[in-house]
Amino acid sequence: MAKVKCPGSIRNATPTPIDRKCDNCGCDVEMWSDEEKADCPKCGTTIFKDKVPTCVEWCSSAEECMGDILDVKKIKEEARKRAEKDGDPKFVEKVSEMIKKKREEKGCDSE
Repeated sequence: MAKVKCPGSIRNATPTPIDRKCDNCGCDVEMWSDEEKADCPKCGTTIFKDKVPTCVEWCSSAEECMGDILDVKKIKEEARKRAEKDGDPKFVEKVSEMIKKKREEKGCDSE
């Protein structure tokens, strides 16, 4: 059976624009999904992108799927450390189990 490329990997590999408001002056600030921060064009304040878990952090197939584009091991380790710091060291395992259960409920194959 041929490996189907994860549709989420297209989103991760193709940057998209994100519009944010400057916390300091309210000016619109454009940044890209592959950037962590951008400077406000009006006042120069650094605006950070919201940090949300990605499939690379919790998916057991992330290395196979995204390993040629991203440093998956480093991303997973950073996510683990962040979860420990935030007081939830089992975050990655919890998300993995939640996704697995939802897939089973919908009758999706895990392969």
